[in-house]
Amino acid sequence: MLGKIHEIYESISGEGISQGIPTLFVRFAGCSLRCGKVGEKKLWCDTPYALGPEQGTEQDLKSVISTLSTLDPSDSKQILITGGEPLEGKNGDFTKILSKHIFSYRFQKQLPYPAPRIETNGKERIELSEEMVYTMDYKLPGSGMESFMNLDNFEILKKRHNSLDEIKFVIRDRYDFQRSLEILHERISNTNVLFSPVHEDLDARELVEWLNKSNPSNGRLSLQIHKFLWGNKKGV
Repeated sequence: MLGKIHEIYESISGEGISQGIPTLFVRFAGCSLRCGKVGEKKLWCDTPYALGPEQGTEQDLKSVISTLSTLDPSDSKQILITGGEPLEGKNGDFTKILSKHIFSYRFQKQLPYPAPRIETNGKERIELSEEMVYTMDYKLPGSGMESFMNLDNFEILKKRHNSLDEIKFVIRDRYDFQRSLEILHERISNTNVLFSPVHEDLDARELVEWLNKSNPSNGRLSLQIHKFLWGNKKGV
């Protein structure tokens, strides 16, 4: 079993409920979505360099685990699996095996963060398995990718009832925000909900005003602190 790995590195978690936690990142290469490229508007993906399936190198489980152990000999840091898209195609199969290995080892040893966090784009089906926690995007109209969303995932999140799971809405404009509220109303969720402004498209202060007025259940503003610290630099 091989996965198409773009990079493995250590930093801090940049957003969501795990923001600021020392974290090991496993970034897969390849994603079929192209978020934000609507009409004359620009692609907003944080990692366009990892979108193509020709990017990255094929690695086996032993190689990935070895790199993670070298970066964190104490096995005490959160592991975040991202992309590209870690649940797409063969990368999805590899992610499941990798997550099972990490969870089994860490749970048995009673180590911190036994289940790796999976950042997924909302197109791919998630699982009930306790071996993973999810940051699941729902792509709104401003992304141009809403038609690809797997609505079954909302029911799976409800059944999981995992306090560490989160749904992320990336907001380009007021219409996106209103659509996010519609989705939450239609798909009532008990999950953490993140609202993030599209970087350089929407002023975060404006999004704060909308959140204060609507006060969605379990909702919170999520800014990407890694961009404030390092800009769009890779590997941070």
